[in-house]
Amino acid sequence: MPGGRGRIGLILPANNAAMEYDMWKMAPEGVTIHSTRMKPTKGCEPDNVEEFERELKYVYSLLEEVSDVIVYGRTYGTHRHVDVIRKVIRKEVVIPEEEVYNLLRELKVKKIWVGTPYIKERTLEEVEFWRSKGFEVVGYDGLGKVKGVDISNTPIFTIYRLVKRNLDKVINADAIYIACTALSTYEAVTYLHEDLGIPVISENTATMWGTLRKLKIKNRVPGF
Repeated sequence: MPGGRGRIGLILPANNAAMEYDMWKMAPEGVTIHSTRMKPTKGCEPDNVEEFERELKYVYSLLEEVSDVIVYGRTYGTHRHVDVIRKVIRKEVVIPEEEVYNLLRELKVKKIWVGTPYIKERTLEEVEFWRSKGFEVVGYDGLGKVKGVDISNTPIFTIYRLVKRNLDKVINADAIYIACTALSTYEAVTYLHEDLGIPVISENTATMWGTLRKLKIKNRVPGF
């Protein structure tokens, strides 16, 4: 049944100023967001795994009592050290990229167009990651951004234009995927889905979809 109550614990890097906004916009009545932050980092994997585990234990302890499910709202550590995250977080945990994968499979998507806020090198890493997961990437583009707050400050129209300027490739896709939890996508995926008529999935929208499933709450998520 639609509706229900639940508390979402959200772990973010300190320089992500977007995901909380998106999560609050998508949260149905009765669902609340409770967040805390970790140190911002360079790269996608920790150099010191023990230090990463210690910090994660601390931030998790701040959310454990007030949360029914935990969202680990960053890519850092998820490709090679997701076992550390799952060991530390003893509640149900949502990993954004995993939920993107689950949602794409749920929608029976085979071909995707990938948009990112990143520089070309980082965008290509994202493309190769999704190819390694078995998807055909029909095209991609990025915004050339590096810093988290700069990514979070991206206007809605810039995200919209990123996709529309690649329409010749986008029309060959079963779905559009927009990467990065630090990119606020709530409005952009809504407009793009209305305009293009295909699923438009971001890390943040897939995260809310997966989180509501774990809470056993049915509610529409924008973009698909």
